Amino acid sequence: MTDQLYNHIQQLVPGFTVEQEKIAPFLQTKLIKKEELLLSENEICDTIYFVNKGCLYLFYENNDERQVVHFALENWWITDYKSFPDGKPAVYSIAAMEDSEITCMSRKNYETLLLQFPLLALYFNKIHERAYGAALFKQKTFATVTKKDFYFHFRNTYPELIQRIPDPVFASYMGVSLEILKTYQDMYIS
Repeated sequence: MTDQLYNHIQQLVPGFTVEQEKIAPFLQTKLIKKEELLLSENEICDTIYFVNKGCLYLFYENNDERQVVHFALENWWITDYKSFPDGKPAVYSIAAMEDSEITCMSRKNYETLLLQFPLLALYFNKIHERAYGAALFKQKTFATVTKKDFYFHFRNTYPELIQRIPDPVFASYMGVSLEILKTYQDMYIS
């Protein structure tokens, strides 16, 4: 377990005082390379990932193109939330957008931790509430503003993230061509 993850837990659940050594056996931290796949569509999804350093992204394949759904930066968790709860084949893939350090936890270890340390259930509840809220907000924003306005909103809300996302990946996330994304970028600069 990294100090970063432990501090993140304590930040969201200040009453959490369990020693790191008691939680560490349930987690595995590793380094992954840019574009390394952590999960592929149709594989059994049995792992959740915490980003210590770097960035991961969630996507699905459509007509041999990656359709990006979600990003995870430092201190964010990511998995295929459609499949992780029941261990079914994944409907999404997860890859590293840049060289990253991640902490992984299997579904079995996740459930065991929640049973042994109930305050971690509160922590993960807060994580999932935030993730669900963000997903709903993205859906509403996509439905109520133009793609150009979405680009401006995202750029103003997440300036550090937009600099880290390659243009083809962000164009996919927005559901626009690379050429249209370039026009939005030019409008933003001028």
